[in-house]
Formats: sequence, C-alpha cells, structure tokens
Amino acid sequence: MIRRVNATAVRINAQLRRDHRFLGLSLAVPLILIFLLKYVFDSMPGIVRFGINFSDYALLIAAYLVHFLAYVLSTIVLVRDRITGTLSRMFVSGYRRREIVLGYVAGYATIASAQTALVLVSTNYLFDINIWRDIVAIVLTMLALALVSVGLGVFLSNFARNEGQVFPLIPLVIIPTALLSGMAIPIDNLPEVLQWVSNLVPLTWAVKVLKGVTVEDVSFFHVMGPFITLVAYGLVLLFLASLTLRESE
Repeated sequence: MIRRVNATAVRINAQLRRDHRFLGLSLAVPLILIFLLKYVFDSMPGIVRFGINFSDYALLIAAYLVHFLAYVLSTIVLVRDRITGTLSRMFVSGYRRREIVLGYVAGYATIASAQTALVLVSTNYLFDINIWRDIVAIVLTMLALALVSVGLGVFLSNFARNEGQVFPLIPLVIIPTALLSGMAIPIDNLPEVLQWVSNLVPLTWAVKVLKGVTVEDVSFFHVMGPFITLVAYGLVLLFLASLTLRESE
C-alpha cells in the first residue's frame, strides 16, 4: 500500500513540475492576493476608528487563501486525471481506492506546504503580527487545513463529470466558508441554524485555533479541541472520498 501511495504522489509531483505555468501560478497567486489585501487595508485608515484591527484578520484571511487554493487545485486536477484516463489506468494496474486518494493527498501536500509557507511569510512581513511566537500551532493548523481542503476537493470532484462542472462547486464551498467560518462575522451573531451549519465548515475549526493562539493569546493546548476536530474532519473526508471515487465516467 505504501509503495503505491508513494508512486501516486511522485507522479503528481512530476506532473506539477512539468507544468511550469500551472506551478508558477499556484505559487504566485497567494502572494499576489496577500499584497492586494495589504494595499486595500492600507487604503481604509478610517476603519480603525471603529476598533477594527486588520492584523487580527490577516492570519485568518491567509488561512482562507490556503483553504481556497488547495481545494480548487485538487478538485480540478483530479477531474482532469479522470477525463484523460489516468484513474482508469491506475485501477487496471490494481490500485485500490484508498491508495489512490492517499496518493493524491500526499502529492498535493507538497505544493500545499509551499503555498502555506509563502502565505505565512508574506503575511508576517506585510502585517503587524508575529507568527514566530506561536509558529508550531499556526503551521500545524495551516497544514491540517490544507490537507482537509485537498480531501474536500477529492471528495467533491467525484460528483463532477468534467472540468466545467467543477466551477459551480467552487462558490458552493468558498462563499459559505467565508460567511460561516467566523472569519469575518462572529458565529454567535449568526442565526441559530447557521451556527449549526458552521460546524460543517472546516475553516471554522482552523479559525478557532488561529484566533485562540494569536488574538486571544491562549496556548495551543487550550485550542486542541478545535484542532483535533479539524484533523478528524479531514479523516472523514478522506474516507468518503475513497468510498465515492469513480474509475471513469
């Protein structure tokens, strides 16, 4: 099993390295967005009068970008592999569903880790925050969120027949994530039914951890519950993805 998972991850990384434009955009886009947010925030100094500290939101937005990019990347590429027959050939070669899913997650973990590192470094540089004090909690949370996002992308890609059908799935996940995760609107201010729905949003649990260690200044131990929930969320998604993975259309 480990050999096949590793073989899948190596193949995915080799594909990404060959597609220089795709790889470059995947790494450049998060940096561009972080710089854009910095300049937009700097153009709204009047907001400070209302007690809004943009530094408190910078890391949360960075987590949102990691979630968004990892989700979109894994969703589109897996659908493309299904259309081109790559998945069919893997099934013919004797690969099991869980081996394929774990292989895709391991393969995308490389670029997800690179995106996470770029986002964290640029956020720390541009905004008035210090990530180094809580670097272990922040990195583990961001990486866990990235892997959950890949699992979510693999799972939802099983319901798309082609790359065009992937695009409606993007706002279906990303917009509710922005509104219900507590990143912009406190969850307690939402209607009760939406508070329940927010528990189904993976970014909700990442936001609880990141807010805790940065804004509320608590230790990683005190927010271990949300972190474990985030990891469990990812394990459930990987299980569902392996159950629903289709060989072909």
